[in-house]
This record gives sequence, structure tokens and C-alpha cells, in this order.
Amino acid sequence: MNPEFSPDSYSDKCSVCGMFQEFTRTLKTIRESYHCGRCDALLREREQARALLSCYAHLRCQSVSDLVKASRFRKLRVYEPGTTGPFRRLLRKLPYYQQSDCYAEEARGSVPLEIPHQDLESLSFPDEAFDLVITSDILEHVRKPLCAFSEIARVLKPGGYHVFTVPMQEPVPPQTIARVDTSSEVDVPLMPEVFHGNGKGGRSLVYSDFGLDITEQLAKAGFSTHFFRPSTQSEIVNSVITIIARRQATQRSRFGEMVRQFFVKSVR
Repeated sequence: MNPEFSPDSYSDKCSVCGMFQEFTRTLKTIRESYHCGRCDALLREREQARALLSCYAHLRCQSVSDLVKASRFRKLRVYEPGTTGPFRRLLRKLPYYQQSDCYAEEARGSVPLEIPHQDLESLSFPDEAFDLVITSDILEHVRKPLCAFSEIARVLKPGGYHVFTVPMQEPVPPQTIARVDTSSEVDVPLMPEVFHGNGKGGRSLVYSDFGLDITEQLAKAGFSTHFFRPSTQSEIVNSVITIIARRQATQRSRFGEMVRQFFVKSVR
């Protein structure tokens, strides 16, 4: 009988904690496997860390653990939606780090929120508030991702980075597929529903399966985009993709602003 997945491993330094080791595939799901023996970072998290380090290569840091100690990086204003994952344990040491969660409307006023609420489709931050935004497997769960892209561009300073992951690996389909019709206030499934764990014991609905045209969507919001790929001795690992989107120094496109205004009004 064939195994559930092909055995695989490779040796490298963890880009999150800095420990050199052998990473071994333990799950069929590639992006969620190859755990770090020290910090438990997944492959997708370590590749996102490598992408982050590449954005600040001039600081010559080998891991995010080192990056948060760099004086020039510590001056940056960093925003990261979400509540779980290895970055938050390190980035919360930064003086200008902000974190958020997304709560159901009925929960927002019932108890004091330890982590403030933010909706990526309608952020409350002022324009050009951050140097860096990090999102990790979140945007596929946003009802209207075009609006989220535009909002993230709005709160980033020109030249600032949005380093993010969505479930994407080679071969990447050419077109993004909407799994849910969100043209009205009520979700209408277009395909069988798919849920991912939300890191808090619950489940989150997948709204979009992103394709290569995500670069076009990001360009309309005002980003230049780069697909960041591994370069290891493992062909399996090298299929994973992280996205680096840099806010263009020029003013965001009129289309992106129109998208933002339309969706902000629609969610009020």
C-alpha cells in the first residue's frame, strides 16, 4: 500500500528562531508540515519569515528572533491581524507593534477585549500608519478581499510591505475562484463549503481560492507584488509560495480607492 504522502526532509536554519536542523515532512499537507524542533514554526511560517528577512536584508539578520533586536527594525510600526503563530511571540516585543482580532458584532461590547477588534475590510487606522503589515492565512477568509487589499494599502506608508500567505503553492491556477457570492449581505455558497481551523478551536469559512491573478488584484490596490519561493534541496518544499506586496511610492490607484469606498459603505 502506498504511504499517505512521500517522505521528505531537508536541512536548513529556522528563519524564525535561528536553529539549524533537519526539517521532516510529517503531514500530507505540505505547508502545515516540516515543523521546527525548537519553536514549532510550520513550513509556511518559516517561509514567510524568510520573505520578511529578505525585505530587510540590509539589516543582515538570519532569523526573526534576531530581526526584532535590530535597532532600525524596532523603530518600524508593525501591524499583524490574528492571535496565533510564532511571529506574535517575537513581534510583540517591538515598541510599535499592534495586533488585532476579528469578533462577531454581538461580542464586541459584551466584555473588554484584550486584543482590539479590527475588520480588514474597514480598518480604523489612519492613512499611512504602518511600515509593515503581516497576515498569515487570513485573506482567504475575508468576504471581500479586494477591499482588504485596498485597506491594507491605505494604512501602509509608501514603500511599506505587506508580507502574507494564503493557501498557495505550485502549480498555481491562473484565476482566483470565489467560493461564495458576497454581492449581498447574505453569503450564498457557489461551491461546497470549506472551513479551516481559526487557531482558537473554531472554524473559518474559505471565501476565495486565490490564483495568479492575485497580482492584478494587488496592483489595483496600489501594490507591486513578488512571489517569494524557497530554494532548498527539496522539490516538494520549493512548491510553497509567500507573497511580498510593496505599496507603490506613487499615490494609490483611483480604482483601489473606489473599491475601498464602495465596500466600506456596503459593510456599514
